[in-house]
Amino acid sequence: MSIPTGVLVVQRGVATQAQVDQAWREAKARGEKLCSRLLASGVAEAGLAAALSAKHGVPGVDVSRCVIDLSLLDLVPRLVAENDRILPLSDEGGRLHLAMATPHDERVLSEVRFVTGREVSPYVAVDLAVHAAVKEAYDAREAGELTWRGHAAGPGLPPVLAAVLPDDDDGALSRPPAGGAEPVEIGADDMVALDAALDDGEGVEVAVDVEADEPLGAAPAGQPEEVVITVRAAGRRTVLVVDDEPEIRLLVQRALEKHGFAVETAADGAEGISKCEALQPDLVLLDAMLPKVHGFEACRRMKSSPRTRHVPVIMMTAVYRGWRFAEDARDTYGAEDYIEKPFRLDDVLRRIEAVLETTAARPRPSAAAAEPHLNRGKELLTASQLPEAQAAFEAAVQADPYSAEAHAQLARTLRARGEVYGAMTAFERAAELKPGWLPVLRALAGLYEEKGFRRKATEALERALAAAGDDATRDTLRNDLMALLG
Repeated sequence: MSIPTGVLVVQRGVATQAQVDQAWREAKARGEKLCSRLLASGVAEAGLAAALSAKHGVPGVDVSRCVIDLSLLDLVPRLVAENDRILPLSDEGGRLHLAMATPHDERVLSEVRFVTGREVSPYVAVDLAVHAAVKEAYDAREAGELTWRGHAAGPGLPPVLAAVLPDDDDGALSRPPAGGAEPVEIGADDMVALDAALDDGEGVEVAVDVEADEPLGAAPAGQPEEVVITVRAAGRRTVLVVDDEPEIRLLVQRALEKHGFAVETAADGAEGISKCEALQPDLVLLDAMLPKVHGFEACRRMKSSPRTRHVPVIMMTAVYRGWRFAEDARDTYGAEDYIEKPFRLDDVLRRIEAVLETTAARPRPSAAAAEPHLNRGKELLTASQLPEAQAAFEAAVQADPYSAEAHAQLARTLRARGEVYGAMTAFERAAELKPGWLPVLRALAGLYEEKGFRRKATEALERALAAAGDDATRDTLRNDLMALLG
């Protein structure tokens, strides 16, 4: 059974029982942790970190005595560090050493591993100390400073030092364990082979001989050992990440780049549409709540454009939650998948790979593919061969689901056959794909009025009025509206 923190603090002489009792009452009232309240009351941070180390079974760190190279902060976005109470201390031995208030939080640890591509060594610290240090360190980084020193860090310490309390609790400071292999040096001949492999474009394997003072695997010490390096160069798939939160963009970008994707970013819906048109990426990761152009509208425009309709879109949202919104995103706006925030980065990667795999073999919808069916359907509709015309227009929709004309012609045919509700659905889809299409909106208003849906008819006419391009049309639509409302 785990010993309570308060008991450990008293046993180690860090604080008296009276101090612990008082701090416990205050912490409970404030919703704080016990050690944070003790620290705020003047108890030494080093002793509290040592008690937390004994409780959690991981090294403890006195954050106030740390000196940190602020370039490490580029590995973890500020928003993540603040929300999860984590502070990068060093990258000794190729690992990322983190001060954490909750060192066994596997969600945080796995996310940091995923984003940085590094193994993580957690060091428990007092929550209040980590919270304050995160703010100070990231503020210093944004101000252009190169290092951050805790208020108790002496001037004689090395320029980069993670101050770790050792197991003997004697108060001395030591560097964190290396926890990783020494750097591997690659010779010139090996680089020639590597360059040649990179020219092939796709992922390749290059055998490199490495001289090691200690065996990396099964080979005896001092003998060459073959190390296989997988290289991915040209031919990378491109993901466009559209989100107005810079921390989310950076977090997702780094995660995707670590897994071989090329990443472009956009900060609003208008920029996302523009970049999608210009780049034609392999996939768009699109937030729903965006400035300038709403995410759902951006998705609709991407799926309506002949240049980008083939690009798969995964939508993200923290607001529009539940299966109904997911169905609308897929069925109405054409998104291939729908992810709710907050999300796990490994789940996002899995969903991206699944969508790319599913859509890779899917033929790209094109206006050219739908054209023969459209022409045939129009001929049949003119000849009043309604069932055959409907079949032709349905084939046009199947060939190009994002053709507004195919949906509109199908709607007219269904209306002629008396299938009013099917015609409403097809007209609505045409209006979504081509907003402001006046004949479609007026036909839709007529159908709604015919079936007694006066509010829907009013809405359709208001949409038409907003899209009208001349005074005469606007006057006609206003008269229609007045007649409907009267």
